[in-house]
Amino acid sequence: MARPVKFDDTYLLDRATELLWREGCDAVTIRDLEAALDLRAPSIYRRFHSRDELIARSVDRYVERVVCGRIRRLLDDGDDPVDGLRRFFTSVLTPMAGESRPRGCLLTVTAGQTAFADDRVRAAVTAGLDSVEQAFRRQLTRAQGSGQLSSDADVHAMATSLLLAFEGLLVLARSGHSGLHTSVDALFAAHFPTTPRSPERTTSHG
Repeated sequence: MARPVKFDDTYLLDRATELLWREGCDAVTIRDLEAALDLRAPSIYRRFHSRDELIARSVDRYVERVVCGRIRRLLDDGDDPVDGLRRFFTSVLTPMAGESRPRGCLLTVTAGQTAFADDRVRAAVTAGLDSVEQAFRRQLTRAQGSGQLSSDADVHAMATSLLLAFEGLLVLARSGHSGLHTSVDALFAAHFPTTPRSPERTTSHG
């Protein structure tokens, strides 16, 4: 009789994602993965075939669970598109429970790691970033419809500009840079000069 599977792939990917997000994949050894997943290396490779495939699938899982969840909650389901964008930005400035600094984003972290040279990892990261940019574009189109953004604004170029700013924000947040809420205020004042600043300063991850 075959041994029962101890954990399903979703559980294992969630555990791997937490480790890779917190430490960065270049710092994570196979022993670290063994400890996090409670599996020996042969079992990990039997399930995921290679370390890079595990990283790519962890990125996919992160996009599904964290990125798309945050997009739905803060952008797609909100009534005010500009306020939703602002809260999406400030949501990455709050550290996870028990941690002293914000983690930033697994997509941003992985893009700067050696694993990004793998086609599967690069495709997973790129798809995640595309999801964010497309969500920004939808919000900007909504902002045009509500009169919060000029009807002649180039929402495609503006969405890319916001993604550039968001990625920089993530890097600075992970490095412990201070004063980032003020920088977000300045960014939104420049893009949406007639929209009042939101008083909300913090929101949770996840």
